[in-house]
Amino acid sequence: MCRRCSATAILIAAILAALGLLAVPSGIAAPALFQLPAPAGPNPIGTTAWRVIDRSRRETFTGSTEFRNVEVLAWYPAAGPRRGDRAPYLREGLPEVRGFASRLGGPETVFDWLEDVRTHADLDAAPAATPRKLPVLVFSHGYTGIPSSYTALHEDLASHGYVVLSIVHPYEATAATLADGRVVTMFDNAGALRPQIREVFGEWGPEDETMAAVTRTGDTGEQLRLLRGYLSTLHHTDAALRRWVDDTRLVLDRLASVPAGGAAGRLIARLDTRSVGVFGHSMGGVTAAAFCVEDRRCRAGLNLDGIPQYGSMIDAPMPRPFLMVYSARPGRIGASDAIYRRAANPYIRVDVRDTRHLEFSDMVFWGGPLRDRPILGPMPPARATEITAAIVREYFGQELSGRRSALLSGTPVFPEVTVRRFPPRR
Repeated sequence: MCRRCSATAILIAAILAALGLLAVPSGIAAPALFQLPAPAGPNPIGTTAWRVIDRSRRETFTGSTEFRNVEVLAWYPAAGPRRGDRAPYLREGLPEVRGFASRLGGPETVFDWLEDVRTHADLDAAPAATPRKLPVLVFSHGYTGIPSSYTALHEDLASHGYVVLSIVHPYEATAATLADGRVVTMFDNAGALRPQIREVFGEWGPEDETMAAVTRTGDTGEQLRLLRGYLSTLHHTDAALRRWVDDTRLVLDRLASVPAGGAAGRLIARLDTRSVGVFGHSMGGVTAAAFCVEDRRCRAGLNLDGIPQYGSMIDAPMPRPFLMVYSARPGRIGASDAIYRRAANPYIRVDVRDTRHLEFSDMVFWGGPLRDRPILGPMPPARATEITAAIVREYFGQELSGRRSALLSGTPVFPEVTVRRFPPRR
């Protein structure tokens, strides 16, 4: 794989290893246990999980007769004070981080200490009995991302009254648990990345160069020409995006099929499915935009540093508001503006200085090999987490509940944040 491979794929260990950034000394010591930041909202938090099977789609990753099988990790405001067991941080167990660790070039056990971290959420707690039903935010992780590495963000949103349905896209996450209890990963039986994943990564070689060219020119027509040329080559990436959009639709379509008697069923009965926001990090943010183009259940979408916007959105209107959050990655800031300004209605752009791609996840707290190489920006982890949570909850509070956001209206709440609003299409 070439040295220019996409910075978007920094999230995945395979690209990090290919870039030669992350050789890890074999004797590296585990850092002290970190504590997840305390959620800022007033509500206690619950979490539960369920799986849905799509019998209209075969699972292409296994080459078998299996159907597509999608896991949902839910975070939500809970009823009453904490009284149960706190959920483990690694919801899929050690497979979630061991494959990632091995791709960093060191021992696969370097992140095993995360197994002892606990969240602020009670497993299978009863949902809050609020007068109104609860607004829903649907989230997707990054490509080959670590599903549990967004827990701080999800807990904060739940503490402010949102239900977050975090979709684990099987075989394209570090680990996912299927309905029959099997844990599947992004690796085949020989320990290599699955062929479909390698095909996606293989298409991203020219991405840094193309995005740099897009951001160098101020001509929108030239930007669109460059983007269309690159996007036209991404056949495997488009197939992955299609899978993820279909997974998102599946989760919303099958809410009513979840058994009513369990914790998941009790939560689903409290959801306001007329008030749905869709968001994600990296490829998950790209998925959010693509879903919002197609499905009117999306009332607003948000992308955390997923660049560029793959798929057909470049030539398709999206009759919904959309917010794009850019990190300070060189050659990437503003790269998708030509697409979102034409499609979204309206479009808001947020730039966060002193950040890189992983600042929008919990991985900024993990330390060790992730701090030993130039992957993370200079912003302190707690500050990055605070800013990310504020942007996401203020945006969805504005778009789903009509609460005016001072931050998104241009008030300098955080000096690291710049907000630009583009008017609705006419």
